[in-house]
Amino acid sequence: MKKKTLFALCLGFSVLLPSLVSADCVNIAGFDRFSLQEFRVFLYSGSTPVARFDVQNCIAQPSSRIDPIKTDVCDGDEIMIDESRCMMMEIKSLGP
Repeated sequence: MKKKTLFALCLGFSVLLPSLVSADCVNIAGFDRFSLQEFRVFLYSGSTPVARFDVQNCIAQPSSRIDPIKTDVCDGDEIMIDESRCMMMEIKSLGP
């Protein structure tokens, strides 16, 4: 029984570890506009891209209003899109 439990734990860690290691966190405090490409949201500060992320549980439109809940965000954090809490996934820093 212990071998099966240990195997299940090792398997679980091996599945979760790559996504945890590759998770990116980004400071989005200075963004002032956004663009959409398919299901991805790109945030910009002036003409400089700051971050990109996928949205879960929401649909962003070109006319949407996007407001951060906090400035430092990581995969799984939420952002307000049209007054709804939306989960950000696969966030990636695009700035320096």
